Amino acid sequence: MICVQGAKKVYKTGRKEFYALAGVDLTIQNGEFIAITGKSGSGKSTLLNMIGTLDRVTEGSVVVDGRDLATLSGKEVAQYRNKTVGFVFQSFYLEPSYSVYDNVELPLVLAGSVGRRNRARVEEALAAVGLVSKIKEKARDLSGGEQQRVAIARAIAGDPAYILADEPCGNLDTANSENIMRILAALHDSGKTIVMVTHDPEDARRADRIVTMSDGKIVADTASAREPAAEATSQTATA
Repeated sequence: MICVQGAKKVYKTGRKEFYALAGVDLTIQNGEFIAITGKSGSGKSTLLNMIGTLDRVTEGSVVVDGRDLATLSGKEVAQYRNKTVGFVFQSFYLEPSYSVYDNVELPLVLAGSVGRRNRARVEEALAAVGLVSKIKEKARDLSGGEQQRVAIARAIAGDPAYILADEPCGNLDTANSENIMRILAALHDSGKTIVMVTHDPEDARRADRIVTMSDGKIVADTASAREPAAEATSQTATA
């Protein structure tokens, strides 16, 4: 479970202070699919970064599975990022000269895992996004939609409980966006907790809950009638 309490993030420029988060309280139960929406600058990506330990709160707390993230050591933060959460970003952040296999395996290697077990886990992750056939190709030779699917495979290869997705469809066309949302919905159906930042209301409606932010605060937290998602396979993931 993720529990955010009184979270504030303050940036200072000279004598001026800017509150990226202005006192946020949010609880996310295990197995939920949450969409965080709002205009640019509303604080949604800042909130996601706090949950992912890419940034730390100025005040308040972010507690995940009973651990206050502010108390983690540098080593514990690295372990948390590698094993507890999986990141999916708008810009993919793949190593372009690496093969698809090497990109997906990278977090496993960083966690100290080697050998045949990695092969099985990489292939399983790629099967989940319909890209086993691309396993030997270079990341730079893939389409944008394929690169994002590789990024998702990389995020789930270590079997994290939480998937943090920041505008995962932001650089994709409609067809590829639909495919990515189907994959995320399928991961949610398999038991993953999904926390997704998005500006797209159609994507947000695929979640269980829609959390709307404005000026660093949560202004709405409503249930969403989640649309049924078709199974994401290599047959549907052709873009």
